[in-house]
Amino acid sequence: MNNNFLMNNKCFACGRENAQGLQLKIVNADDGVMTKFAPESWTQGYNQVVHGGIVSTILDEIAVWAAFNKGYKSATAELSVRIKKPMIVGNEYIALGRVVNIKKGRIIEVEAQIKDKEETIIAQAQVKLVKID
Repeated sequence: MNNNFLMNNKCFACGRENAQGLQLKIVNADDGVMTKFAPESWTQGYNQVVHGGIVSTILDEIAVWAAFNKGYKSATAELSVRIKKPMIVGNEYIALGRVVNIKKGRIIEVEAQIKDKEETIIAQAQVKLVKID
């Protein structure tokens, strides 16, 4: 995927040159995009539990990349997150994003999920993105 629009390799979520970031490697999936990751201890809020802001960041990032994968440059307008189970530091997870609706005008609706290795949903989000030029 080409990520040259408005971005460089310093993004907190996906930037390969950001030593303090998540460095997510986002790739094409069947119906959208995905990334596999194992959160490190610096991402925790409560003891060994990943901070909710990090969980939300991952869902937000995968949503924007899902739209980009369909050819749309976008930014988050609304992010509604539901955390169903704690994300544990060091465990392996997969985040998935897929475009579900492209509305007339500038809105793109995306579903995003984080699952554990047993495919249990850890967190999910409904995301509204706004197209940008």
